[in-house]
Amino acid sequence: MKIALCHLDLSMGPQEKNIEKLCRAVEMAGERGAEWTITPETAVQGYHFYKTNPAQRLPEQPEPGLVPLLESVKQYKQYLFLGAGEYDTDTHCNFNTCFVFGPDGTLLSRHRKNHSHEFGAENWVKNDTSVRTVVCSNVKVGPLVCADSWFIEDGPMRLKKEGARILLDIAAWPVSKECGDPRPVWEKCSLQTGLPLIVCNQTGKNQWMDFTLAESIYVEEGKAKLAYKGKEAILLFEWDEKMGKSVSSEFAVIPFYR
Repeated sequence: MKIALCHLDLSMGPQEKNIEKLCRAVEMAGERGAEWTITPETAVQGYHFYKTNPAQRLPEQPEPGLVPLLESVKQYKQYLFLGAGEYDTDTHCNFNTCFVFGPDGTLLSRHRKNHSHEFGAENWVKNDTSVRTVVCSNVKVGPLVCADSWFIEDGPMRLKKEGARILLDIAAWPVSKECGDPRPVWEKCSLQTGLPLIVCNQTGKNQWMDFTLAESIYVEEGKAKLAYKGKEAILLFEWDEKMGKSVSSEFAVIPFYR
């Protein structure tokens, strides 16, 4: 099975530009046979949307603005793991969410971030406490959002107990003095759970964060097996869903283009 990671510069938005870029990324992945396509955290609005536009109100998801993106998903019959903010009318709270869409464009599941710091760029977020697996291509997947992978005994271990065969983390996690180097965190998460872990991170640089050294990574048996940092690219690898292992020795790096 071929999996695609969208290692893109999305943190500053605006949403319309990001959706246009994500549509192209899904197309590039689909043209190369990807069954799963994964985006970074808050890929729709951009990680720093609240800093650039504090008046922006989040919608319920999936919102009408996602229609072009979901049409691309249907065209290429992919599973899409999409990072976006959302408003929940039941709790009257905003959540930082990984949405999982099926090949027919329908929403299969959502995982709301459990461990946001709830200040700075994420002062719009309410933490959730639930986790849930979702079946994609007959594989039970455990979705996470960024720092959820740090708290191994919480989300990752609960997902393992629910039968997850692979963990998937959408991230906005740069290497910095404030944030540290997340690679050891991801390796520890894989080692302690005994599960492979995919992390789709982002790139780019803005006045608040430098993502140019941020890695997208695949970890297996506690060791980074595939990793990439650098310019915008679609990263492809082959994963054997029966063995639960990568059969690629490195990412196929496709430079992103419009």
